[in-house]
Amino acid sequence: MKLDIRGIGWVTPLGIGSGQPDETFGLGPGRLAALKSRLFLETAHPRFGRFDLYAKAGFGAVALALRSAGWERWSRKRAIGLVVGTRRGCLEADWAYYKTAACHGGALASPNLFAYTLPGTMLGEASIQFGLTGPSFVIDDSDGHLAGIHAGLDLIRWGLCDKVAAGWCDVDSKLLDARPDEPCGAVFFLLTKGSDAASWQWNGRELTHGTERVGDLASLAHAVLDDRRPDA
Repeated sequence: MKLDIRGIGWVTPLGIGSGQPDETFGLGPGRLAALKSRLFLETAHPRFGRFDLYAKAGFGAVALALRSAGWERWSRKRAIGLVVGTRRGCLEADWAYYKTAACHGGALASPNLFAYTLPGTMLGEASIQFGLTGPSFVIDDSDGHLAGIHAGLDLIRWGLCDKVAAGWCDVDSKLLDARPDEPCGAVFFLLTKGSDAASWQWNGRELTHGTERVGDLASLAHAVLDDRRPDA
């Protein structure tokens, strides 16, 4: 299947971006800077302050990818899918909620924390904000950080939708050990079915760009950014 990658957005310890000429993509370990909704939206999001860090990073990367593709604004709902691959998901929010619910028979359980104890809540928030009505789900991603992108490509290949925002999101967690070099943050791409001249191809097993196989998230991001350069 031929495809186009129309947009990219990232939130990592090395910065945030949507493929503008003055931005540099970097993927690596570390802590994310404080995230505010005004970094990603023209007006403040009323619930963004209650999001856990996983939801903030993922929502932000989706918003930036839509902006990068010129699809941020909308007047009618759109059948665009949303898929994210993650290893840790919202474990920190789950644990924080459990600590409020474990005492006093659950009388002090926090409703604000409870709202973000599912890893798919972040996708729901993005769907509401941007009018997305396509298939939406979370997939386990334990190697290469491409499982979400591959699942999104399959949605297009199977004819379930023509456009998908797909990516990866993982933030620091004290509950799940990580290698010192394990990356932190979120990266999303806007995927669409392509013409016969498109340079990207997905066969259900491998993603290729021209004649080159793309086997990891950083390589995918750099290839997309290279294609977006004015002299490309």
